[in-house]
Amino acid sequence: MSRIFIVCCYIFASIQLAVAADSAATPDTDTELIPDAMQRMQKAPDIDFENLRDPFASYLALVARRGRAILDDQRLRLANRDREILETFDLSTLKLVATYSMGKDQVAMIEDATGKGYTVRRGNYMGKNNGRIEKIDSSTLYLVEQIINPAGDIVDNQVTLTLKEVNE
Repeated sequence: MSRIFIVCCYIFASIQLAVAADSAATPDTDTELIPDAMQRMQKAPDIDFENLRDPFASYLALVARRGRAILDDQRLRLANRDREILETFDLSTLKLVATYSMGKDQVAMIEDATGKGYTVRRGNYMGKNNGRIEKIDSSTLYLVEQIINPAGDIVDNQVTLTLKEVNE
């Protein structure tokens, strides 16, 4: 029994000496102060909360909102120019009445729903979607509008107004 007591005292004393020697030694680097598990920790990535998508919101609504914002931005850039009279009308209310040559240029006559006529050339704007007249031939007026497709991208949409028969 006394041998067991002596062995236990010896073990206890050696542990106490080892702990005292560890605390007396000054560490050379910062890594010795950090426990081993803490040295392997990873930093969490930064999260951009302003652009974080709501998982319960419709993705199509988000895309449409983004496309509308881009389209509004382009409309603001175009707002520096003077708005033309025919930009207040929807294209479905306008009709092509006549086309004729004026020198080298082809000119078209457009009529609104009230029967008032307007003369337009290549480069003029008409319609609510910033439709720009690209070409006028003998029976058709071609214009290009900027619209938002279902994917949210802005695409050029070609619209044509054709000459109708007078007797229709």
